[in-house]
Amino acid sequence: MFDARLRRERWTLSTRASDGPSLRLSLDMAPSGPMKVKSAAEQLVDRLITAIALGALLPGQKLPPEREFAARLNVSRTTLRDALHQLESLGYVGITRGRSGGVRVHSTWGPESGAHIRSMLLPRWQHLTWLFDLTRSLLPMIAGIAAERRGDEHIRKIWAAVEAYEKAEDRDVMRTADHTLHSAVAEATGNPYYVSIDSQLRIQLTFGTDSLPYDTEIRQRALDDHRLIAQAIETGDGARASELTLHHFVELAEKPMLRLRQRVEAAGASQSE
Repeated sequence: MFDARLRRERWTLSTRASDGPSLRLSLDMAPSGPMKVKSAAEQLVDRLITAIALGALLPGQKLPPEREFAARLNVSRTTLRDALHQLESLGYVGITRGRSGGVRVHSTWGPESGAHIRSMLLPRWQHLTWLFDLTRSLLPMIAGIAAERRGDEHIRKIWAAVEAYEKAEDRDVMRTADHTLHSAVAEATGNPYYVSIDSQLRIQLTFGTDSLPYDTEIRQRALDDHRLIAQAIETGDGARASELTLHHFVELAEKPMLRLRQRVEAAGASQSE
């Protein structure tokens, strides 16, 4: 179904004086084989519509400032600006000017959603399955090592992040708390490379938005999972921490992506009949 001539993941090792050592995952997400060439802004539109459909970006949510969001997405500000204007014309976001203005998400699904998501998701599905496989292996291992090596300060940071997530009402505050929690778990390993790769996997799996799928059910399950994972790490139960982390990723990140693929494939099949 998919072109077998796919590029491989490339791992590079870099050392930065300011940040310390880091592993960088460079995964070419461009599909191989002939296809319609899209501009950078059009490709970003596909990415953001997919993120919106997954619930990584929610109706009513105000997007980050242009400079910050462009850096997060690894695109130029011009590309981001063009993409946001396209999304506004399609009804996915609203743009207001002025000191209190900004960009807010309006809609989760529109008439064009299926086509944009199919364009983004399906040609890249082999790459995403590789990422799922890598994440299912690495994140539970990181949690298990964290349970073995954690110190009092690590435990304090982990519980502080759990509580920050629980108290958060704003979506961006919640995203930050979730990111802080997973980083704190990786930091508890004492290995900066684990911290770096945890962040890299998150960015790759969320198309650069650094926001995982979200709805009220996912939030409640995340609240429960976070407490259980923190407890397992605090008590030094590595096997339990690994098991819970695997379940957390599969249920709250991988399965929503699988459901979205099934939805757009079903919509495409019905349109072709």
